[in-house]
Amino acid sequence: MLKFLGCIITICASTGIGFIWGENLKGRVKQLRELQRCINQLQNEIIYTHTPLPEAILNTASKSVNPIKDVLEEISHMLKENSVDSVYEAFNVIFEKKKDVLNLKNEDIDALIDLSKTLGESDIEGQKRMFSLALENIKKQIEISEISMNKNLKMYRCLGFSLGAVVVIILV
Repeated sequence: MLKFLGCIITICASTGIGFIWGENLKGRVKQLRELQRCINQLQNEIIYTHTPLPEAILNTASKSVNPIKDVLEEISHMLKENSVDSVYEAFNVIFEKKKDVLNLKNEDIDALIDLSKTLGESDIEGQKRMFSLALENIKKQIEISEISMNKNLKMYRCLGFSLGAVVVIILV
């Protein structure tokens, strides 16, 4: 009876790990879509309403969901308090700090860091070009992550169960 219970727990745990890995793939796609929406919102705030950057980022954060909301709020607070020298530095510091919470890869974060290098440092036309470039990069990352998710989601789930079954067979 105890052996049977141990086998069930092992299979359930390994299957759960497989599902968690699969959910990380889904989370990346969700967060990239949210980032794309936030960049569009930020573009509208800056270009069309001429809102100051810290306020524009805070307004965008108020309309987004966690964990992207937390990241944008912290960036806005850092810029308002002048605790950093540039927008680039604020983005860099916060993304390093929140790396574990986000399901984003380095390529995803690099697209945002590249945008932050030029935020507030050029005219309206330059801002439009940089926003469109950032949106294009995010769109490309969304496509890549969707392909990866569709290809690997089921595999991770089945692999978790299979590894649990192999461990149970070896132990029995």
